[in-house]
Amino acid sequence: MPMITIKGKDYSYNDDEVINFADGLVGFPDMRRAVVVPMDEYEPFCWLVSVEDERNAFIVVNANDIFTDYKPAVDAPAQSDVKTLTIVKISSDWHKTTFNLRAPIVIDTASRRGSQFILTDNRYSLAEPVPQN
Repeated sequence: MPMITIKGKDYSYNDDEVINFADGLVGFPDMRRAVVVPMDEYEPFCWLVSVEDERNAFIVVNANDIFTDYKPAVDAPAQSDVKTLTIVKISSDWHKTTFNLRAPIVIDTASRRGSQFILTDNRYSLAEPVPQN
């Protein structure tokens, strides 16, 4: 079973968990293969980490876990189980943490293919603050 190290901690994953990004991610065109690693102690947050270069790791969250009405218009397969992730910018002051809703990462869980989209819809921000409930 392959292993990956994130922040000094080893995680194992199965080859069938690898997500293939044909075009990489924005700013990381060589990040073509990655896995989502749950942060059990900080659920619902996860790592999205490259299996080719562990230095390329992002904190992500299923966007709908935080923003229940988030429905970006993306060209995703309608018949598949699709997960929409957003990259999180964590701040030491939790209230200043932001979510990139303008560039969602959409994963077709059946085919294990992912894409990052840049939305033109200005309802969504690159730095959406934590919702106030």
